[in-house]
Amino acid sequence: MLAAVLNGPEDLQVVEKSKPEPQENEVVIKVKYCGICGSDLHAYQSGLFPFGMTIGHEYSGLIEAVGTGVRGFSAGQKVTGTASIACRSCNSCMTGKDNICEAMNVVGVTREGAMAEYLSVPHESLVPIPDNLPLEFGALTEPYSVALHGINLSGIKPGHTAAIIGAGAIGLCLLAELKRRGIEQVYITDLNAGRLKTALKMEATAAFNAKNEDFEKELNRLTSGAGVDYVFECVGVPATMRDAPGLVRQGGTVVYLGICEIPVELFFLGLVTREIQLRTSYGATADEFKEALKIIISESRRLKPLVEHMISLENLHVEAFTALMGDDCAAIKLLVKINNPEEV
Repeated sequence: MLAAVLNGPEDLQVVEKSKPEPQENEVVIKVKYCGICGSDLHAYQSGLFPFGMTIGHEYSGLIEAVGTGVRGFSAGQKVTGTASIACRSCNSCMTGKDNICEAMNVVGVTREGAMAEYLSVPHESLVPIPDNLPLEFGALTEPYSVALHGINLSGIKPGHTAAIIGAGAIGLCLLAELKRRGIEQVYITDLNAGRLKTALKMEATAAFNAKNEDFEKELNRLTSGAGVDYVFECVGVPATMRDAPGLVRQGGTVVYLGICEIPVELFFLGLVTREIQLRTSYGATADEFKEALKIIISESRRLKPLVEHMISLENLHVEAFTALMGDDCAAIKLLVKINNPEEV
């Protein structure tokens, strides 16, 4: 089978690998779509993941075969699944925090990923996709669940104001969920004009291009100098992580969803004297993943811009990853098409 692997920084290759066989309590999925995630781009740029591993963890497809011990799933069924595979027995798992399982396995990071023609995963990680939902939306479940988890941690409620740093897939999923929850004032910033245009179509209150607009200055103007109640950081670079606390009002909350593998300096005198709350958010729980799919079913019309740009696995190349990291790329989320998904 064909599979996409990173063999080193900026070294992406589509290679032949052996098709997996269904193991006990596992199913083999014929993958139809796999999203390229921001963490995949980080890994491509800096070598964040182990080299030689098949990448990809935002997937949807059809069950090809089931192993012994599998219950509730059968061949031909439409499914998606969590990126994180929890042990279900550690303290984190037993207290409802399976997103930070102490013995976590991650598809596309510590085990073979989904940017391949076939994928084998434990059946406990799977969620059925209803027949009336196109499979490309199923591949959006993982990023939407990440946004959902960050919002659930934040405590934001109608009447609060919010700012989002980064209008990529996570940032726009955050925007969609905040608007669905009745948060009226949501401001967003990015370096990509096309993504900001999409954010406005998705009902952002205002969108600002960080190339030529000072987001903090604009927020101060719009909030009479107070700042917003909540900031969601979705970029994961030192500059935006450092600047995020300056956007919130006294006693406000910053939620970090972006992943940054290098140290970041923060000015703690300002954080302490203004009682700024910092929250970090990683992944999503299994329950939030299921909830995310239910929301996607009802909100698919709003989320359509996130599934409009695609490339086939056979044509996946270095340029596609490089383009996604550029400020002028038209794609918000790039889905890799696998196994002729239009036949479904």
